[in-house]
Amino acid sequence: MTRIARVELYAHCNALGGKVWNPAIRWSDKFAVFVVVRDTAGQVGIGECWCFDAAPDALMAFLRTEVVPQFLGAPLAAMEEIARAMLDKATLTARHGILSSALSGLDLAIWDLRARHAGRPLWQLLNPAGTGRAPVYGSGGLYGVDKTPADLRDEMAGMVASGHGIAKMKVGALSPDEDRLRVEAALTALPPGRSLIIDGVYSYTAVEARAFYACLPQDRILAFQSPVPASDLAGMRALTAAGVPVMAVEAEYRPKLQAQLVEEGCVRFLQVAPIAVGGVSRIRALCDLVAGTPVDLSLEVSSTAHAFVAAAHMAAAYPQIAHVEYHYVHHVFFDQLSAQPVGGAFALPMQPGIGMAPPLDQLTHHATLNHEGTAPVPDLQPSIEA
Repeated sequence: MTRIARVELYAHCNALGGKVWNPAIRWSDKFAVFVVVRDTAGQVGIGECWCFDAAPDALMAFLRTEVVPQFLGAPLAAMEEIARAMLDKATLTARHGILSSALSGLDLAIWDLRARHAGRPLWQLLNPAGTGRAPVYGSGGLYGVDKTPADLRDEMAGMVASGHGIAKMKVGALSPDEDRLRVEAALTALPPGRSLIIDGVYSYTAVEARAFYACLPQDRILAFQSPVPASDLAGMRALTAAGVPVMAVEAEYRPKLQAQLVEEGCVRFLQVAPIAVGGVSRIRALCDLVAGTPVDLSLEVSSTAHAFVAAAHMAAAYPQIAHVEYHYVHHVFFDQLSAQPVGGAFALPMQPGIGMAPPLDQLTHHATLNHEGTAPVPDLQPSIEA
């Protein structure tokens, strides 16, 4: 029986220097946390945890002291049972959010291992009838120092030239008139039939969001992401009922709230980040949740190419996933990809597992945890063959 023998924790910092921002955050340093799992058969799986703009120290300490020890020595098949027990206990520990992030990394790493053992790419293990191709959209359009609407137009044109049929930009940090001009500039870069997603980053009231959407060419707006605060379910429900294609709420990990968003018709697209909500296991459950409803899933990725490829595998497996975010600002290790989007889709590699690994020699090592009683595990090489 294959068991988890060793777990290594790594971090990466993307220094953005405060030169770009959205209505809520000016980006300085953006971290990514990786979980590298080696099993007793000598296979390696890699997952990533949601870190957003926070320093990785608290998450690393939590992984090292409270989460990873629960998995060391456990069979790969026991992952879901262990995770479920920890989530149940979180009612007492009050660790819900950080636990969801930590478990996401482990879940992704173990699914990577399962697919490697099966000799299949992850999407094919999840669904042999899957397409192997993930629908993607280009994401950027942040505010920047001295960035003009013409600059934004050129940025959107670059996404189109890179093979995207859908692009995303931020709104909400300027006046409605100024942001309307920015949207119009972006749309001039998109050929007829191409669509735009606008992201308000929770900066409007429902009344303001509806008024802003009304002044736009609505046939060109595929979705209005996070128009109101994440807690304003009534506002999202009213906007959706009025015909606004609401997409929300990226890092929300609570199953009951996700179900409420779907069942009460609060969103057109339920947007979730696999590295925040529980990895592959949770995305599978969410696909079941939205099946047969008017709601599609959309997978948020604003970290690294590893998180992107993992999300793309899920989208290539399940038709309930409408699209995956391909970010041009939070764009770490994308030069490691063997292919780029073509015609609005990303073709997954056919290697077993996720098929992409971050270069470990470019990461900061934080901890190594071994299962007692197992044979010593050799050091990992700076990079892992996909």
